[in-house]
Amino acid sequence: MDKSIMIFLHGGGVSSWMWQEQVEILKDTYECFAPDLIGHGTRAKEQIFSMNESTREVISWIKENANGRQVILIGFSLGAQIAVDVLSREPDIVDIAVINSALVMPLPWLHFMVRPLLPLTYPLLKKDWFIQLQAEKMGLSQHVLHHYAAESKHLQKKTLLTMFQENLHYKLPDTFQQAKARILVTVGEKEKGIMKRSAKKITYSHPKATGFIVPGIGHTFTFEKKELFTEMIKCFIEERALPVELREIQ
Repeated sequence: MDKSIMIFLHGGGVSSWMWQEQVEILKDTYECFAPDLIGHGTRAKEQIFSMNESTREVISWIKENANGRQVILIGFSLGAQIAVDVLSREPDIVDIAVINSALVMPLPWLHFMVRPLLPLTYPLLKKDWFIQLQAEKMGLSQHVLHHYAAESKHLQKKTLLTMFQENLHYKLPDTFQQAKARILVTVGEKEKGIMKRSAKKITYSHPKATGFIVPGIGHTFTFEKKELFTEMIKCFIEERALPVELREIQ
């Protein structure tokens, strides 16, 4: 039997390296694909980020490579928004989806307030002390710090501005409920209220979605609790009981 395809979509300001450990564990069972999104990683200088174009690329890749196999789509943060977009645009293309910390309730006022500050804070992304501070906040281990540092230093200002704008204006499409996939939604217990409300909205907007809160963490599930994250994925795919640490969204 041909392996299922497992696609990992990274968050904003990082790239495919964030999934290294998951891919290493799961590659014997699944055909894993972790692309660099537009404006990130190996594509930092290619062109500025575009949510619409990123979604189109993922859809195109699936259509070219799935060949009737089961498709599992896993997204974190910005990548989770793109995963939601893929499900909403092509309801029949994904079989299983894991949506981690996706903002789907627009915050245009926040963009209006913060946008003027972004050009001023952008130079900090090149400073080693700031990179170290952010890495510690995200729960990154030392062996991936060089990846994060390189990512931060190569991120283009236009990509940062566009990414921030699209992230804060994204809202859950009405067509999301038509996706055929089984969907697992997660959010950190310490994340901001808008993120928890977004997770609840995604969960309640789809007949085959289930949502869980990850205790003790913020926007860092895939970094801080890798073993739990990987075990959760396996359980959900195999339709087994999820790890007891997770609390179902009510």
